[in-house]
Amino acid sequence: PPAPPQQAARAPRPDPPAQPAPLAADRVPVEQQALAAPVAAPPPAAEAAAPPPPRAQPELPPVEAIGDTGIGRDVLAAPEGPMGLAARRVRVPKGTQGSAFLVPFSAATGAAAFLSGPDAVIVFDERRPVDMAGLREDPFFRKASVQMLPAGTMFRVPVPQGLAVSVAQFPQGWRIAALAAAPKTAPIVPASAAGRMTLAAEAPSDVLTVADPETGATLLVGTQKKAGQAVALPRRTPEFVLRPTILGAVVEPLADSLQMRPVAAGFQLTGGAQGLALSPDTAATQAMVAAAHLTRRLDLNTMRPEALVRRLAGQIAGAAAAPALAKGARHHEAAESMISLGLAAEAGSLLQVAARQDPKEAASPDNAALAAVAALLAGRANQASGLDDPRLTGTDDIALWRAVRLAMRDEASPAAASVFAATAPLALLYPPPVRDRILPLVIETMLQGGEAAAAARLLESRKDDPKLAYARALQAEKAGDPAKALEMLDAVAGGRDQFDRTRAAARAVELRLAQGKLDKVQAGDALDKLLYSWRGDERELAMRQRVAELRGQTGAWRSALTTLRQAQADFPEKSAPVHARLKDTFAAMIKAQGAAPSPPLEFVAMVDENADLMPGPDEERTVEQPLADRLVALDLPGRARPLLQKLMQGASSEQTRAVFGTSLATLEQRDRNDAAALVALDASEAPALPAPLVAQRNLVRARAMARAGDRAGASALLATLANPSAAAERAEIQEAAGDWPAAQKAWAEAAKLSLPADGPLDDAQTRLLVRLTTATARAGDDTGLSALRQRYETRIPPGSLADMFRLLTSDPIRAVEDLKRSKQEVNLAASLPAGLKAMQAKTP
Repeated sequence: PPAPPQQAARAPRPDPPAQPAPLAADRVPVEQQALAAPVAAPPPAAEAAAPPPPRAQPELPPVEAIGDTGIGRDVLAAPEGPMGLAARRVRVPKGTQGSAFLVPFSAATGAAAFLSGPDAVIVFDERRPVDMAGLREDPFFRKASVQMLPAGTMFRVPVPQGLAVSVAQFPQGWRIAALAAAPKTAPIVPASAAGRMTLAAEAPSDVLTVADPETGATLLVGTQKKAGQAVALPRRTPEFVLRPTILGAVVEPLADSLQMRPVAAGFQLTGGAQGLALSPDTAATQAMVAAAHLTRRLDLNTMRPEALVRRLAGQIAGAAAAPALAKGARHHEAAESMISLGLAAEAGSLLQVAARQDPKEAASPDNAALAAVAALLAGRANQASGLDDPRLTGTDDIALWRAVRLAMRDEASPAAASVFAATAPLALLYPPPVRDRILPLVIETMLQGGEAAAAARLLESRKDDPKLAYARALQAEKAGDPAKALEMLDAVAGGRDQFDRTRAAARAVELRLAQGKLDKVQAGDALDKLLYSWRGDERELAMRQRVAELRGQTGAWRSALTTLRQAQADFPEKSAPVHARLKDTFAAMIKAQGAAPSPPLEFVAMVDENADLMPGPDEERTVEQPLADRLVALDLPGRARPLLQKLMQGASSEQTRAVFGTSLATLEQRDRNDAAALVALDASEAPALPAPLVAQRNLVRARAMARAGDRAGASALLATLANPSAAAERAEIQEAAGDWPAAQKAWAEAAKLSLPADGPLDDAQTRLLVRLTTATARAGDDTGLSALRQRYETRIPPGSLADMFRLLTSDPIRAVEDLKRSKQEVNLAASLPAGLKAMQAKTP
């Protein structure tokens, strides 16, 4: 409108600049309050003039929307309102490397964590501002940031090299830590049914929609009120991507219809009306999920063989072109690729070269561990000592390889089986050449070591693997189905793999022996034929020892000893244990002669051929005497004499030499060669011999002295021995000298030491009593005869010896009426068998 008259002469005033809407009093910066000028009141306008129309003011977004809510870091230097929480540094567990801080969220707050690019992202389902000033001095977390979400709080923590981020719950709040070794977590296992997927998780809290800080992708983040569970393996479907996590569950939806919500069992994913397009869960998937949660120190590449070969060629070329001090690390990487390709022996050699080139590689526990793995895969368990380095302890893969070494030495080791039960799924994540090499051993050890349930789960995940056919046969045997096991073993024994053929055939023989379908002779013959099907390692040695054991159990001792002798020659590195087995077999052969004696000539030949197997001083006590007695009992003095001389001269102890010397003297004395008997006794004399052996040697010596004419010396020597044999020997010496009263006294002493106080007498005791009666009669002691008749007449069993005793102890003829009894006694004496003459013929 035209200006009023009073304003016409003035220059028009410019419109004042537009002012933003006033801020709240507590939000106005101090600088604005200090610089604001007072506004003068406008001049009064003419009453007739209309005020100018108001100009439109631009509307500004709320203060909380001014900040950057897009992708990227957002350190809230000035959050609205007072600080709700403050992050503070806390100590890590004792003996653990790393750092940690605590955010005091309540126990009702859920959390989730996952990796996004170089950072770890931790999401809490409670929206609270957090003061991060307490972490400015932390070497790991000073660059950590926090961002407010519409329904939660998100932390971004750069992951330090060599450390792992973990999230744990404590009474004071949630601890976020960067540790050298992250704690183990239980798997969140997905299960599919009816077009839905359930992620089984404990204490599910909420599901937040979050933008991936690295890619900007929309993520559905499922939080938990309890730490310790995570998704290990990624899974991709046409409608979503299930990401691996540190805690909780994270899903990247690829379809707009995807929904995720917490349920009692965990988190549930649903789709449109048709449900989710999901493949059914398998045992292999479950095993892979279980394996992904196990910790690993070694890096074995699982890329396709052709790509890995190209990579190996590049690694070798790079190592050749690298400076001298940089070759070691490059050769280490090339060795990892070689192991992944199945070139274990070559990798071991390359690792040795790397250790010589680089002192860091020589001192590295990883180099030692990788070299030990290469040795195990090459079948050289004795070269895998690098696994013993204590710096390697703490990861599941090292525990697995240590158990592999133990299982290669003992396929039924319970200790190895228990480790495999916890770590065996790791084998499924290894490259095929490594997996195929150790997986059969792992499963077979679990089956034989008492972990059949864990082995069954692993077999279920590899249903079509032909390399596990032998393990399936073992499983059937352990399940109590020998018929099925034999059928499967026979099928494997007819296969193309030489190793599996040999062990399956041997196992079938043992199973048939246990079922009684084969006897020990047949089983030994069957195993003996298999010796030529697998040569050159401890398996062949074990089979030879088993054949020798079966031969010994069937009495074929010479064959058993020959088999072990050949094994000792073919396996010089195992000479000591095989020689110990030889000695045990030889000792068993000697002990078995009482129950099942070998033919005399064969026995003498076996002893002569294996005289070096005589046990040592601490072991031979149970062998030397039976051997000596057996040699003396043989009716082969010409063969036994030189053998006893050989054993006496080669004895390893004085006592053993005395035993064999006594046996040799006994043998010489039996041939009436008393001078040679005394020479043998003198040559084997030793101090501090056992009392029974001393008594036996004195008996032999006294008999020889008596035959040489020194009866008095022999009697004096025997008088020092208080035993029935010495008394009987002294009595025979007195009988030979015609001193019947002395003989009667000696026989009475022998009877006192040998005959029981009451009860019937056996044959040997009766013979001793007859000898005593004879000496008493020859001495003319009628009173002694009467006493013997009254004491022993009813205790002697019927027979010729009883008749002889009655004849000797009968009363003399004193009257006419005794003539009839005398006639009966004459008839009795005429009817006595030649036993008395045979007994008297033994008298010297």
